[in-house]
Amino acid sequence: MNLRLIITFIIIVLIIFIFIMWKGSSMRKDLSFQEIIPLDQSIAVINAGNWYTKNLEVSLSGENTEKQTKYYDKSGLCLFQGLSNKQEYEVTIKRTDIKGMLLYKKLRQTAAPIENGSEYIVLIGASVGKSWEFPELPKRKNIGDGIILGNRTIYEFDKSSAIDSLIGLPIPVSAVIIKECSAYFPRDTGLSLEQIKKWVSKLQTKNITPVLATVVTITKEHDQTHPGRYQSILEFNDMIRKHADQEGILVLDLEEAVRNGGNDRHLKPEYAQPDGNHLVKKAYDEALDPLMEELINKLAKSDG
Repeated sequence: MNLRLIITFIIIVLIIFIFIMWKGSSMRKDLSFQEIIPLDQSIAVINAGNWYTKNLEVSLSGENTEKQTKYYDKSGLCLFQGLSNKQEYEVTIKRTDIKGMLLYKKLRQTAAPIENGSEYIVLIGASVGKSWEFPELPKRKNIGDGIILGNRTIYEFDKSSAIDSLIGLPIPVSAVIIKECSAYFPRDTGLSLEQIKKWVSKLQTKNITPVLATVVTITKEHDQTHPGRYQSILEFNDMIRKHADQEGILVLDLEEAVRNGGNDRHLKPEYAQPDGNHLVKKAYDEALDPLMEELINKLAKSDG
């Protein structure tokens, strides 16, 4: 009797599992943090957020091509090599643990290797960068297949680990945008600039183009409740612009794009969330997306 109950229970569980897997896809979430980068005769897949690295299976298949299955290495990379340029391949990423299979859909995306590879541009920032949905910008603005944008969310001023990780990748990185958050201010701006100079030097030694972003400023209301933050941000941004101009480094001037204008360098109220230092969608759509388009054009000219 007990054996029958156990068998019945197992069958019911299996039926529920199969139903959820095959019929309940609308209830499952999309996988995130995956960057698919077409290169010359290869395709790289990066788990940018190091998200469940051990339980993610990455497979690649194409016409007249035997299916390849890999798992992320310690750096969060899967590299498929020996592929044909311009031939389209399907990359499939899935969670292999039971919880993951129940909660998340498979991620499927097509990609074709490109002769000379893609332009892989990575933004290293914090919450403002994450909310930007940076990797989706080429689709929003119809920039083209040759531009791949990556994002690394680091919730501290020190970006050393993220920069070291990018430098260590066995694939070409075209440019790295270094962006700091208003929450890290006030601070010693002189020492902060010296730290940034070291990161820039590291990138340049690996032929990676550094881009320095100014800090998104804050609203007048936020300024009143956080003494010293506004002035420290302005001092830092002015130092960034001056240093970049002296060294011929590109700048992504976020402050200029979202501030009130003139002598008032506070964040525009219509661009600010209630906390006064994070941005609403309108700010990304109206100000930051077009700004990034301009930067991509400048990077393309500098490569040429």
